Amino acid sequence: MADFAINKTHLILVNAVVKKGDRILISQRSWEETHEPGKWTIPGGKVERTNKEVWNVIEKTLAREVLEETGVKIKKNVALLLNNTFIRSTGQHVVAFLFLCYWMSGEAKPLDDTISIHWIKKEEINNFKFAPNVKKYIKNGFDFKIK
Repeated sequence: MADFAINKTHLILVNAVVKKGDRILISQRSWEETHEPGKWTIPGGKVERTNKEVWNVIEKTLAREVLEETGVKIKKNVALLLNNTFIRSTGQHVVAFLFLCYWMSGEAKPLDDTISIHWIKKEEINNFKFAPNVKKYIKNGFDFKIK
């Protein structure tokens, strides 16, 4: 039982579909990345374990990852688009949340583990080779309507 408690049994990922007007922000992964090098994706990352304040940790992680990867600040109001939860072959549960976010400020530029950045319109989506599921995520962002 002690080994189970020590191992990371769950991993929480957050990903951002960042909208600015009629465009969505995408980034190209570095060629040095171990997962899908050179492919296009959206900003995101892991929720880190902390002993500090955890209030709004999902939203704080989302804002931090977008800023670190692209230099863009997002508004605080975000909407959950979907979750893509799965279990890795190691048995680790990955809880992956996808949020629709809105640009607040900043000039988008390639930063951490990113070699290129683009704001794309819906009709441009087929011009890029995306990591798995990312095209679906972006389409959800373009089609999202508050009900």
